[in-house]
Amino acid sequence: MVQRRNISYATQTLEGTKAWDIFMSLVVTTRKLGISFFEFMRDRISQLGNIPSLGTLIREQSSLYSFDGSWLP
Repeated sequence: MVQRRNISYATQTLEGTKAWDIFMSLVVTTRKLGISFFEFMRDRISQLGNIPSLGTLIREQSSLYSFDGSWLP
């Protein structure tokens, strides 16, 4: 990411920066969930719905681990 930013001199607009941040967040999230970012994007663009939403996948993964009550207010 740093090399790309240095080569392209960062984004040109605030909207570009936001888009870049969103896509990088999606890349990291899909990687942590063990699914392909490109397969996830293809599923969303084609509207097939074969891959559950990220929220659903995160809830499923979090149910596998016990966080006790430490995250509760």
